[in-house]
Amino acid sequence: MTDERIGKLTAQAAELHFAENLPDEIDGFATKKIFATVDDKFIFFTCADERIHCAATVYFHDETAEFKLSQRIGLTEFCLTNFFTEDFAAFQKLIDAELSDVLKNLRDVRDKPINRFLREKKIDTWTFDFPATLEGFELFISPDKPVEVTNGSFVLVNYADFAAGSDFVLYYNIYGDVFSAESRIKGASHVSYAFEATELDDLTVKLRENLAAELREIRHLS
Repeated sequence: MTDERIGKLTAQAAELHFAENLPDEIDGFATKKIFATVDDKFIFFTCADERIHCAATVYFHDETAEFKLSQRIGLTEFCLTNFFTEDFAAFQKLIDAELSDVLKNLRDVRDKPINRFLREKKIDTWTFDFPATLEGFELFISPDKPVEVTNGSFVLVNYADFAAGSDFVLYYNIYGDVFSAESRIKGASHVSYAFEATELDDLTVKLRENLAAELREIRHLS
């Protein structure tokens, strides 16, 4: 990001008094003013509750020239598309109007009613045993409380080592009607092809054969 872009963003933020009176916390999420670049992003501020491993980040994305809000659930991070805009004043209005609701949703994200598409897939009655801990990883998300992320995808299973920044995520996409998985190793994502399936019975077999070994490999590389 160029110094010119940073200077313009800083000046615009000052003109709009953006995050000028940011409280110390919002709905139990600790706020932190950043106003600095991280990779291709200019981060304005973050709201985080590490007790529940959830956070929101308010930033400008240099690559797309858009203001954005991303949310993190465990180690899974994704943007909320309704916040995408190139207009700083419009972005400020969105943040003022909707940030509190975003954070409340984050707090309750693992307690939502199960989606009807997941019920039709019989995920609500799936009896596969996911231990609370496995190979040193914590079961953060389980199929009885799946979490919707983006583009029709739901996190069904998430084993995480938050201290290491590494985890395993099992997804179901309602549009593709497919199960898939990825691992994060020290924050870097890697596709795990060993768990691709379209039927729950096939996925169950693949989990029995590969899940523990996958977590051991993540641990080894972490």
